[in-house]
Amino acid sequence: MRERATVVKTAGKIATVRIVKNPQCESCRACAFKNGKSTVNVKVKNEIGAAVGDSVTVACEKDNRTLASFLVYIVPVLFAGLGVLIGFFVFEKEVYTVLLCLGMLAAGFAAVVIFDRILSKSKGFGMEVVEIINTEQQEDNHNGT
Repeated sequence: MRERATVVKTAGKIATVRIVKNPQCESCRACAFKNGKSTVNVKVKNEIGAAVGDSVTVACEKDNRTLASFLVYIVPVLFAGLGVLIGFFVFEKEVYTVLLCLGMLAAGFAAVVIFDRILSKSKGFGMEVVEIINTEQQEDNHNGT
């Protein structure tokens, strides 16, 4: 995925960019646009040194929706299933098995939050600035040349 954005803040090798929602975003539903919002600010890697006010192209080359779906949906279910198995073999009363299942489900969601924090810091996730679009290119694009 590649999007055009404007740099609104920089801090070392990290930039905050503003992405304007385009028509293709309506069908995707995979990004951070909140209901009714037409822009979103995103922190991106800025290895090429874009400055505040620059128009840039940002890219997320890896499509991590499958991994994200696995983490969000499957991990808590696996934890809950593990709770049921442990409860079945350890406890005589079903109520304790149910409580353990619910506790493990909550632990699964906590694990998802922890995984999210760890993976969001890794290089495999997130976006980065891949091109600074100079003002001459912008004017040429607006003039149709």
